[in-house]
Amino acid sequence: MKFLIGLIAIMGIVSCSSDDDRSNSKTEEVSVNGTWKPSRYEFKGKNYPVSTCEKKGQILINTDFSGVYERYEAGAGAGECIKPESYSGKWAYDRMYGKLTLTYTEAGVSKTSQKTVEDFSATELKITDGSKNVDGIPGNDDAVLVYIRE
Repeated sequence: MKFLIGLIAIMGIVSCSSDDDRSNSKTEEVSVNGTWKPSRYEFKGKNYPVSTCEKKGQILINTDFSGVYERYEAGAGAGECIKPESYSGKWAYDRMYGKLTLTYTEAGVSKTSQKTVEDFSATELKITDGSKNVDGIPGNDDAVLVYIRE
């Protein structure tokens, strides 16, 4: 009987100590806040560079989630860059569904721009981007545009 009571006491101590270990462990949550600049495209296991103009773009998410989305592309003249998209507003990030949404006002009308987040870490933010033919083969490329944190 003493053996059984001793065994139960030891099991209780072991189970309590493992509970303590779990409560003391911390998981570090990476923040999406910051300035993110286009770095490269990923498509079918390969990396493709972004142009000099594309590198001027940004996703800026302040700590209060106000921010900016800017996209640049090559213009008509040599070395000319144009900014076809530039919005300033309030970001929202839904981690569960991987959606990054910017709500902004344009000509007095409230609009949203939504990006699908494939993955992000402390240094990279990967956004689905089907807007560019990255591999030179006609058709819609469902590439991932990789942003790096500045």
